[in-house]
Amino acid sequence: MVEERTAQLTRINQSLQTEITERQRIEEALRESEERFRATFHQAAVGIAHVAIDGRWLLVNQRLCNILGYTPEELQLLAFQDITHPDDINADLKYFYQILADDIQTYSIEKRYFCKDRSIVWVNLTVSLMREPSGEPRYFIYVVEDISERQAALRDRKQWEEQMQASLLEKEVLLKEIYHRVKNNLQVISSLLSLQSAYIKDKHDLVIFQQSQQRIASMALVHEKLYESQDLAKINFGEYIRDLVASLFTAYEVNEDAIALVLNIDKHVFLGLDTAIPCSLIIHELVSNSLKYAFPVGRNGTIYIEINQNQDRQVTLVVSDDGIGLPPNFNFQKIASLGWQLVDALTNQLSGNINIQGDMGVKCQVTFTLI
Repeated sequence: MVEERTAQLTRINQSLQTEITERQRIEEALRESEERFRATFHQAAVGIAHVAIDGRWLLVNQRLCNILGYTPEELQLLAFQDITHPDDINADLKYFYQILADDIQTYSIEKRYFCKDRSIVWVNLTVSLMREPSGEPRYFIYVVEDISERQAALRDRKQWEEQMQASLLEKEVLLKEIYHRVKNNLQVISSLLSLQSAYIKDKHDLVIFQQSQQRIASMALVHEKLYESQDLAKINFGEYIRDLVASLFTAYEVNEDAIALVLNIDKHVFLGLDTAIPCSLIIHELVSNSLKYAFPVGRNGTIYIEINQNQDRQVTLVVSDDGIGLPPNFNFQKIASLGWQLVDALTNQLSGNINIQGDMGVKCQVTFTLI
């Protein structure tokens, strides 16, 4: 029994000795790994940091301190939001929350930081997220590369401006050509409708064709104004309204002595293509309705158009007349009229609201916010 117990203790001792040796080996490997990590972290040629989920700097290396001009202790009292340029913070936070939500694994952006002396440094920032085994976010890993000198070395300012100017001119020529071709194509469509209308005997069908021609013409006019505009992204909508209404008066053979036109147009209202097209069609429908129905034969009157924009970028468009008004219990959403259906659909397209009053003449007010 003594020999058996001695043999058992010997085996246990050998097992313990083996386990101790293995643990010592693992601890030594961990120590070497930790030393390599620290050496890599603190001696890296780029800035490296651990950043808390709320944006606080947890651990920073010397290179990052050199880039930003702070000591490690000073940085650890700040969050990355505190030193990020205001124009870059939204883009940074957008990716920040996406990576937290596990929508993306990593992201890289070019952004600006404020240094301690309030100078600005451009950096290329690459971010990844360290998580707990449970999947809970632990901290972010930031890799920050100073690209200010690299940008200066790649090109001088004058060469860059010349390249940008040449590229911009090329794009302007291309965009003008697109507007011009779209306008021409719309005019071709209008001409085809005009040719087709020659074969139409029914007066009601003929009116529908003519109205379609006028709508197409109003869209073509938008592209023509964009083609002529100095700013190819938007047009002065006041100038457009004058030309549009003038063409409608001509189309409906309006006696200008019988029907007056009053315009109250904010000269600072400029609209892009996506907004100008629906607005033009709304004005086309409302003015056409006034010309067709508001003033029976022998009745004189006035058509009033107003457009303005406030400081919150909310645009108000008013088209009214002092004609015979609307029928009792009028509800444009329940009328089987293409014109009113278009006005309703186009107002929804602008995410706007429409208000119609028809007691004393007709007044339509459309409000929407520019995006």
